[in-house]
Amino acid sequence: MLQPNLFRCLTGFCLAVSWCASASAGGHSGNWQMPGIHVPRSGYQAPVIDYYSGQPPQLWDDQQPVEHFLGELGKRSWLRLDYIHWSFESADSQNIGAPVTNLIPPLNVTSTQAGSGAFGVATIPNASGLSLNDTPGARGTWGLDLTNAEFELEFFGTGQNDSSFSITNISGFRPATATGIGTEERPNVVIPLRSSGAVVDADTANYLLFDDSFTAGLRGQMWGTEASLLTKRYIPGDGLGLQWLGGFRYLSYDEEFSAQGTFNNGGLIANEVTRIQANTTNQMYGPEVGFRTSVNHRWFTFSATPRIAFTLNDHSAATAFNGVSVGSGSEVDFTPIVQVSFVGELHLTPNFSVFGGYDMMWIYRLTRPYDNVVYDSSPGLAGAFNTDISQAIDLNSFSAEGLSIGCVFRY
Repeated sequence: MLQPNLFRCLTGFCLAVSWCASASAGGHSGNWQMPGIHVPRSGYQAPVIDYYSGQPPQLWDDQQPVEHFLGELGKRSWLRLDYIHWSFESADSQNIGAPVTNLIPPLNVTSTQAGSGAFGVATIPNASGLSLNDTPGARGTWGLDLTNAEFELEFFGTGQNDSSFSITNISGFRPATATGIGTEERPNVVIPLRSSGAVVDADTANYLLFDDSFTAGLRGQMWGTEASLLTKRYIPGDGLGLQWLGGFRYLSYDEEFSAQGTFNNGGLIANEVTRIQANTTNQMYGPEVGFRTSVNHRWFTFSATPRIAFTLNDHSAATAFNGVSVGSGSEVDFTPIVQVSFVGELHLTPNFSVFGGYDMMWIYRLTRPYDNVVYDSSPGLAGAFNTDISQAIDLNSFSAEGLSIGCVFRY
């Protein structure tokens, strides 16, 4: 029963295959091929061979957008590096402490602090001895030559400069019977105080007394940046030319002031140490305008760049007395910054120059720590007084000036 059925199935399958082959041959006369066998024809795509496979890519390809942009940027750029040596304005010839009237040396002080009456001849320390001269620093300027203008980006900063003076062994070489009494040859040190906010006569003022030692110090640091866009010279090439300038400026100036004195009534009591500490921060920022006039030559260039920045001074201050805060605060005030820079440049090669310069800067108003300390006193028990040191933020003008030397690289 199974064999006839298998034979019929096989016969039907062969007939079906023969019919399909005939139909295919009839539709594609002359191009018939055995099913399952394919001969390459001209219509097939030739195989693609990657001859660069396995080779490392190029390190720099100036045909690519990023590399092309950086290459053009380098060709139009220059870099200036210089060492600056500046001096900051010293404090006015003002005494440390509150002002007093009728101050005629020698100053004889009566001691209510010691409770014994006489304190002898004394001197008031002067803040003008705290000068921040010869402050070193560095400055870097990157320049870019544009189609119709020039762009300059400058960063500069100075190191921390410290100034201090110290009076030690105040009672030394005095008679043993009066080691705490000041003499004209070996005067004691005093800081005058107001009386309930009022300025009083030198003979009746209250004083902080020091008959062992006294030290005062000032520390300052400046840094900032400028971004400027200058027009092309009105007269290109060699000779005299003028460029207008516009941009933005940021400038920061920080200071710290300290004073410390020791009183021991000629060694009869334990040391009483008095400390006053104050610090300020001035952060100025705003738009800037000016111009640059220069004389160009193949071998040298001389230029002067006056400019003024219309800035806001975001300043803060803090004061402490014997380690306890007695005042802190911050304000925002308007203050212009005027600066003039003179530069003389010697071109050694078309791509390298050396130069020397001089800068003058004037700031209309900023705060300095020793100006913010309020030296006051109030009545105490048994004819004594209470020391009331506090803070009141004060603003004054400020100037800085100095020399610079450096070199210029042109790509």
